[in-house]
Amino acid sequence: MAFESNIDTAPIRTTPLGLPLLAYIRKDPLGAASHLHGHFGDVARLRILFRRIYYFFRPEAAREILVDHQADFAREARLLNIFKSFQGSNVLTSEGEDWERQRRILAPGFSPKRIPGFMGLMSAAIHDSVGEELPSEVGSSAVVDVDFLTTRITMDVILRTLFSHATTQAEASRVSSAIRALTRQSMREVFWAFVPPRWLPYPGRAAKLRHLQVVNTLIATHVKARARASQGTDIASHDVLGMMLAARDDNPTTGGATLTSQEIHDNCFLLFSAGFDTASSALTWWIGLMATHSQVADQVRSEVDGASASAPATESIARLPLLNATIKEAMRLYPPSTALITRVAIRDVVIGDVPVSKGTLVVVPIWHLHHDPRSFAEPNDFRPDRFMPGAPDIPRSAYLPFGAGPHFCLGQYFASVEMALVAAHIVQNFDLCLEAGAVLPEATVDIALKPKTTLRVQFTRRRKAPAPPSCQ
Repeated sequence: MAFESNIDTAPIRTTPLGLPLLAYIRKDPLGAASHLHGHFGDVARLRILFRRIYYFFRPEAAREILVDHQADFAREARLLNIFKSFQGSNVLTSEGEDWERQRRILAPGFSPKRIPGFMGLMSAAIHDSVGEELPSEVGSSAVVDVDFLTTRITMDVILRTLFSHATTQAEASRVSSAIRALTRQSMREVFWAFVPPRWLPYPGRAAKLRHLQVVNTLIATHVKARARASQGTDIASHDVLGMMLAARDDNPTTGGATLTSQEIHDNCFLLFSAGFDTASSALTWWIGLMATHSQVADQVRSEVDGASASAPATESIARLPLLNATIKEAMRLYPPSTALITRVAIRDVVIGDVPVSKGTLVVVPIWHLHHDPRSFAEPNDFRPDRFMPGAPDIPRSAYLPFGAGPHFCLGQYFASVEMALVAAHIVQNFDLCLEAGAVLPEATVDIALKPKTTLRVQFTRRRKAPAPPSCQ
């Protein structure tokens, strides 16, 4: 692959501690990685604050790190400790035997065969939240901040599927704001020289404690109420909390066969932290792409309408090929968790032909894998056909919206179904277009990948006989 020869290398020039480069990566992680790729090629070897850091830009290397040699790497303990400071010890923040036990207990509850049991709760949340936020009369329109809309919908879905709790607009806004503030604070702490202990005053500590109280109080209230209600009875498992309370490890090798009350609380926190914001980001970009590709939106709408008429079951709609292909392509162009996947080598290992010594931090930049023309022809174009049945195979590990290897996202299928149901409801009920003269905003890393400026889309409630969008 040829790289531009006129790339400005000033931000990546070597200094004794690499502090200017560290500041550049913090300010613009996507731009910094692009500079590194253009300057160094497929492997960028850096040293920052006396630490070796290697960026690998090929999918073959990503697969070796995350799958083939996964036993030679560990997740970065410092990063886990930062997230543990507000999420507690859950299936994301734990490691070793503790992680294996929690994942083994929880995995069956998020398997494809269990997700249909949550679809009724998802659909109710989608219907109610969209009904509150978007026009209800046929032909009426509203111009909406899409990120605000998708945040409301996905927070409703999380609360409904987790606790069977129908939230209010005010509660959804309060909880989502607290979660985003906590995650932003954690991203700040990633670049600090050390992780401060909980008792030590530090920038953002007071606000962090306030936001923690909002989320912890909500979770504790629902968990305690369910525990009281289930005393002396079989635990209901119609929602995610019920599933976690009932989940068992039939062949425990370490620890208890069920999750402790604290582990249930901490994994509920994880679902809030990881569940709503990544789905919200993916749906925000999907709506923007549908608003700028009306022909594709019409094709998806026809597919959804046809499925609703012939087999209105929610499960069949969630499996529609074109609908899902557009969502997958949206996540390729705008991967929600595009902040880097990192691992630390726990022993000397060779990735490709590159020796990686023990202690090296390796980086897998998802955005750049998803936009590599060697894996995706015309990588900046929206082409859902890449993910349609019969399309050419995508190189392994070139597409990683949910990660890969043993630590791939446990809620991958849950999130995929959630996004499909939200997308189907929106495209079936609304025509979409950008404001006159507007274009899709640039992307920026704000925990998840978000529009750099507000993405505003006009939603027009559809007539039963679809008419062309009213925007010019």
